[in-house]
Amino acid sequence: MVTKSSRQAAQAPESTELATLAKLAGSSYETLERELRATIATLEQQALRFETAIDNISQGICFFDAAERLILCNRRYAEIYRIAPEHLRPGRTLGEIVERRFAAGTSAMASDAYLAFARAVNSGTTLRNWTANLTDGRTIQICHQPMPDGGWVATHEDITELTANRLIVDERISLQTLIDWVPDYLWVKDTESRFVVANRAIASDSGKAKTSDMIGLTDSDLHAPELAQKFRTIEQGVLRSGQPMIDEEEFVVDASGAGKWFSSTKVPLRNVQNDIFGLVGIAHDITARKQADTLRDGQAQILEM
Repeated sequence: MVTKSSRQAAQAPESTELATLAKLAGSSYETLERELRATIATLEQQALRFETAIDNISQGICFFDAAERLILCNRRYAEIYRIAPEHLRPGRTLGEIVERRFAAGTSAMASDAYLAFARAVNSGTTLRNWTANLTDGRTIQICHQPMPDGGWVATHEDITELTANRLIVDERISLQTLIDWVPDYLWVKDTESRFVVANRAIASDSGKAKTSDMIGLTDSDLHAPELAQKFRTIEQGVLRSGQPMIDEEEFVVDASGAGKWFSSTKVPLRNVQNDIFGLVGIAHDITARKQADTLRDGQAQILEM
């Protein structure tokens, strides 16, 4: 016959084992929970660092999946296309974003046309670069890289200023080429009488191999002190009065030591606010004419003897 005490003795080891297992399970769960929380915290920190990094990139960046849904974009992308951040949350479609761009006046073309163009680009497998001229007048350079899963990543860079600077450089090169064909001295100076533009004729006679060697120089760098001061006084008078000097005869000694006579004209330059910001000068070599005049005067004196 099994007594009550013997049954309790038989159940005691079993209860102890269950309690131990329960304790171990609880301890394992707590450990797993701590590890999971630590992993989540690490991933959140990594995501924050990643978002901070791409938000500090000067180019706009966007990631789309194969279904044309936005995965991620940075702050610069929103700034370039003037779209509020709430309209650029993950999951937004390319079509929705293009509509926002069109409404903001930052689209390169009509929405349907842009989507058709973008899908044609997205169907490729190679890196593509192109330039988009937005309706607001800005120029955006886009670099598109397809992803193996069918999505893509693209960078968008506002190159409006760079393009404008290139145009200015091209215009300056064209202007320099033009004025270098002029046989007369031709130059532009700022309000401190420093050269900002000079043609080949004046650069060569000043002993400079390149016209760019003239930039930033003054007449003090090229002529004797008395002559340099004379030129500066005349130019500062033109700048102060706003009145041009027309066909004044000036004597110059060039870098080779040769004396030359010039008929010089100096005209103040004004900006759109009508403020004077410099002057343009042109000097025509009249040495041969002066020599002829001197010869004629000498002959006349001989005939009068």
